[in-house]
Amino acid sequence: MPDDAALRQLHAQALDTLSPTTLARLRNARHAASPPKRHAPSWWMATACSAVVALALGYSFLLGESSAPPAPVMASATDDSSDVLDENPDLYVWLGSTDLAME
Repeated sequence: MPDDAALRQLHAQALDTLSPTTLARLRNARHAASPPKRHAPSWWMATACSAVVALALGYSFLLGESSAPPAPVMASATDDSSDVLDENPDLYVWLGSTDLAME
């Protein structure tokens, strides 16, 4: 099997021996055989898909909202500060022994 350089040399030699009319006929036949290029608007499809997704998300957010107002939070009837007494006093001893409380 001949190497690549030898094949390129044979191709160049064959092109040199063809007449200009034959080359023109070959070029016309090649262009006639190729399918016409369609300029399909592919960006239209991307825009349409993103618009559909945006509308679907907006619609889902509208469905997620309830029309009833939120229930008010009721405060407890007894307001004692017993939870402060339940804290560990070692925390305050530790804070007093370090300079972190002053920063």
